[in-house]
Amino acid sequence: MITGFGVLIAACCAAVAVFMLAYVVATRVAQELAPIEAKVRARRMREQSRRPYVLLNLASRLEPYVPERFAKFLARLIVRAGGLEGLTSADVVLYSFIGLCLTSMTGLLILVATPASPYLVAAIAFAGAVLPTVWLRDQVKKRHAELLRDLPFHLDLLTLSVEAGLDFAAAVARMVDKGRAGALREEFNSFLGEIRMGKTRAEALQSMSDRVGLPQLSTFLSALIQADRLGSGLGRTLRLQSEQLRNERFQRAEKLAGEAPVKMLLPLVMFIFPTIWIILAAPLLFEWFIKGVM
Repeated sequence: MITGFGVLIAACCAAVAVFMLAYVVATRVAQELAPIEAKVRARRMREQSRRPYVLLNLASRLEPYVPERFAKFLARLIVRAGGLEGLTSADVVLYSFIGLCLTSMTGLLILVATPASPYLVAAIAFAGAVLPTVWLRDQVKKRHAELLRDLPFHLDLLTLSVEAGLDFAAAVARMVDKGRAGALREEFNSFLGEIRMGKTRAEALQSMSDRVGLPQLSTFLSALIQADRLGSGLGRTLRLQSEQLRNERFQRAEKLAGEAPVKMLLPLVMFIFPTIWIILAAPLLFEWFIKGVM
């Protein structure tokens, strides 16, 4: 009896110890995740408060009528553009509808006031409808350009941190702490948040690649995922990727420098050359007219 009672007490103590350990671990995980969730909720509320209530209400009513494929396409563009203060696919469709109405009214006024062609009115209305989508694509291009500009610098920080002996997550945290503020820093900060929420490193890197949609960054992240799966050294992989990205940056700079004379040709012909000819010929014409009158 004493032996069985002792075993029962030991089992109860072990169960209490396991429960306390699980409670402590769960509390720490909740404390780590709470700031992330609070920041997400606060950011959403702040973003929604900046937009008029009427537009939010109309967008919510319009959302069920947006085609699913088109909504996914717009949502992907919004994510790649950085979120754009909580913009949704229904918001973009609403702005397109508003632009269509305004440009159609403007086109009808032009058609009534002038002998313009109806095709011109249709072209103006179409431009108003597609303008929000064009603007959205332009925001994606701007963010991609910012990511390409900041990627070599942050990659050098990450390479130095890994070669100094830090593991990859700690190196990314150091890079986020010491790096420049911008889109790339936000993306790696999101990567750290996904790691804290339980995703593996490969899953978080793949999620970043899908979220950003930049080919150069996707190539870099794919190399990291492959190195993680094969167990090869991250320092050498990061060094090779850093050199490759730097060479690609120099090649893009050389390409833009080669395209500059061609882009300058039209302004030269349309604006600068006529001004030069006016400056050179004006005294001669003035003298010729004065002498002709005299």
